[in-house]
Amino acid sequence: MEFAVGDGVMYPSRGAGRITGVEHIELVEGFEHYYVIDIPSERLIVRIPVRKVADLGLRPVMSETKLGDVLGVLRSKPDKLADDYKERQLLIDEQIKTGSAMRMAAVIRDLTWRLRVHYLTKRDGDLLNQARDLLVTEMAVATDREVSALQEEIDTALLEHVSEA
Repeated sequence: MEFAVGDGVMYPSRGAGRITGVEHIELVEGFEHYYVIDIPSERLIVRIPVRKVADLGLRPVMSETKLGDVLGVLRSKPDKLADDYKERQLLIDEQIKTGSAMRMAAVIRDLTWRLRVHYLTKRDGDLLNQARDLLVTEMAVATDREVSALQEEIDTALLEHVSEA
């Protein structure tokens, strides 16, 4: 997949950002082309080799229509998570690493529900925060809206199943 300067992208291991340039760097083996990505939530500039885009999971940020689907997942009935913390955390970590907005929304929904009816371990809480940060920053890049407004929108969507939990 090819990107252009100004495109919003999601880098699953770091978060959402915008391509600010393409650099051509001479290496021993020849020239290498890199996307330069500004990831404001991490205060980070990363360089991704163009040839490694697919391997690293770099993808365009979600579309406006996908945003509605993500909010729908947050509003939907939560799935029960495994009681065994090792099994639960492994599954959640795998879901987050996919970089999929829909999967992160499901993780947020399910861990938030678990927090309301059980408890979260420190690692569960860290995973919840990681998924929320990744999702909200992608939503912000996709919509050019403020992170705080989007966090409120996520919280509002999650409240729709509090009475059922």
